[in-house]
Amino acid sequence: MHIFNLFTFQNLITNVPYLFENKIEELKLVHPTQNTQSPPSSPPPYRPIIIWHGLGDNYNSTGIHKVHELVDQLYPGIFTYSIYIDKDPSRDQQKSMFGDANRQVEQVCQQLQHVSSGLSNAGSFDAIGFSQGGILLRGLIERCPNISIHNMITFGSPHMGVMDMPLCKNDKDWLCKRRNELLKKQVWHENVQRSILPAQYYRDPLQLDQYLEHSLYLADINNERSVKNSTYVDNFTKLNKLILVTFAKDTTVVPKESAMFCDVDPVTKRTIPFNATDSYINDYIGLRQLHERNAIDFLTIDAEHMSITDTFIRDIASEYFGTPIES
Repeated sequence: MHIFNLFTFQNLITNVPYLFENKIEELKLVHPTQNTQSPPSSPPPYRPIIIWHGLGDNYNSTGIHKVHELVDQLYPGIFTYSIYIDKDPSRDQQKSMFGDANRQVEQVCQQLQHVSSGLSNAGSFDAIGFSQGGILLRGLIERCPNISIHNMITFGSPHMGVMDMPLCKNDKDWLCKRRNELLKKQVWHENVQRSILPAQYYRDPLQLDQYLEHSLYLADINNERSVKNSTYVDNFTKLNKLILVTFAKDTTVVPKESAMFCDVDPVTKRTIPFNATDSYINDYIGLRQLHERNAIDFLTIDAEHMSITDTFIRDIASEYFGTPIES
């Protein structure tokens, strides 16, 4: 009889190096120019921005600091806040891989309510979610009663889940392929679902019954089960603008179109367009409502996962951030 070993699974997933390439590449080492974690003593001149980093990254990384710096160059004095699960950067990085997504969203909900109390005149935040951080941010929007998000940008976030592990760089690498198969076989174990973050947004259209039965995070925030949570729809449709960024050469998020809420047909294996999915047609979380009022923008970066230039960050910040806050 096979005995599941969580420690073995953790070792396997940790030793897949390309799984943790979720970094903001092409951003140079910088030091933060301001305290980005404590609310300012004077009212911020612009709507504040919160940032949720991705898998294998941490809230205090050089890439995250670079984003703070680029945005501050455009909007001097803007308050940016990097979400953390642990104040120790190394532990925060570890908890981006191992933990319970539901508990992390609840923790951040409390964290941001404290921050928001020091920014009462702002009313709401703008938000950036990098890869995994994007689907955690979405859970926050749907569930957290006292946090208001104005514009949200997600970069390569697996909103419709991942149906495979990151593709092996070498198609003939049988060891990599065997390891991926083993990881997928273990994904529905309860202690994997409760402790391995990537497992909590695994969604194979060929195994939808298992997904709906065992998924402890994504199936809930996607409102895919028979009993729907209308609060999720109400909260998500309060967004002013949802900006979905996809990486055209992404082999980390499989399928890459998950970043734009596309699904995969279990019979033909072809991508189902955004507006032809069950989620859109039946408006499980309010995507159709947002789309019909032109509140969703789709952008593409012709690069690999999380390869983002300074120029792109500046352009997107110029377009969607910097709303003046009236006193």
